[in-house]
Amino acid sequence: MSTLQSPSKPIAERGRPREFDTSAVIAAVAVAFRENGYHATSIDDLCKATGLLRGSLYAAFGDKRGILLAALDHYSEVSLMRLAGTLNAPEPSRETLREALMYYTRDSAALYRQCGCLITNMALEMLPQDTEVAERVQRVQQRMAGMLADEVMRGQSAGVFAGDLDERAVGSFLLCIVQGLRVLGKVQHDEQTLRDAVDMAMRALA
Repeated sequence: MSTLQSPSKPIAERGRPREFDTSAVIAAVAVAFRENGYHATSIDDLCKATGLLRGSLYAAFGDKRGILLAALDHYSEVSLMRLAGTLNAPEPSRETLREALMYYTRDSAALYRQCGCLITNMALEMLPQDTEVAERVQRVQQRMAGMLADEVMRGQSAGVFAGDLDERAVGSFLLCIVQGLRVLGKVQHDEQTLRDAVDMAMRALA
C-alpha cells in the first residue's frame, strides 16, 4: 500500500478526450478517493483532480465506479511491486522482513497528515456490501500475505525463523500487522510506537 501524489498541473488539456497519460490519471483519482472517500467524491472532483472533462473520464473508464476499480487495481500493483522489491534479497534474513514491515511503519507514521491507504480506506468504507471492491481487496491482501509468508518460509529453511511456524498462519499474522499499522498510523503518529509493534512481531517469529 503506496503514497501517490497529486499531479502539479493538469494531466491533459480540457476538450481533448483520450489524449492523456492513463497512469497519471489513475494516480490522480486515487489521491482524490483517498482524500474524500468514494461516496463523497463527485465526478466534478475527479475532473478537477485530473484536468479532464467528464466525457474523457467516462470514455476511458465507463463511470465513477469504473474509475475507482481502475484506481484500486493500479494502487494494488504498485504496492505489491514495492513489497516484492523490498523482499527480493538474495538470502533470507530477519532484516529483510523487518525492513518490509518498517516501510509500513514509516509510511503509517505520516498518515495522520495525509489520508491513509486507498485499499484500507475503501475496505472500511465499502465492505462487505460492495462485492467487486471486496474481491479486489481480498485479492491484494492474499497476495501480500503470501509474499510475506514466503519470506518467512525461506527464512525457516535457512534457520533464520522458528521451524514450527505455519505458513498460512504466518501470512495472516503479518497481514494483520501491516493493516494494523495502516489504521493505527492514522490516529497514532508516534513512529516509535509503531516500530515497537514491528519489533514485537519479529520476536514472535524467532
